[in-house]
Amino acid sequence: MSAYDELTKVNDDCYSDQGRTCTKEEIEETVVLARLELYNRGLPCGPGAIRKRLDLFYLVEPLPSERTIARILAKRCLTNGRTGCYDE
Repeated sequence: MSAYDELTKVNDDCYSDQGRTCTKEEIEETVVLARLELYNRGLPCGPGAIRKRLDLFYLVEPLPSERTIARILAKRCLTNGRTGCYDE
C-alpha cells in the first residue's frame, strides 16, 4: 500500500484525498495561488517551480504540465514578474 492510497496530511487542519480529481477552475485557482505565494516570498515563480510546488504542497490531481501552467499565467497576466493585469 502506497502513501497515496490513504489520506495525506497537508497541514494541521487539512487532509487531501488523493483519489479526488480537481476541476479545471480549481486547478487554475491553485496555480494562481501558488504563483502569488512564490512571488511574495521572493522565490522563483516560473511554471517549473509552480509545478513542483503543486506536486509537493497542494497535491493537485491531475498535475498540470508546465506548458498548461504557462498558459494559465499568461491568461491571468501573471508573467514577467507581474501580479496582475495593468491598466494602460
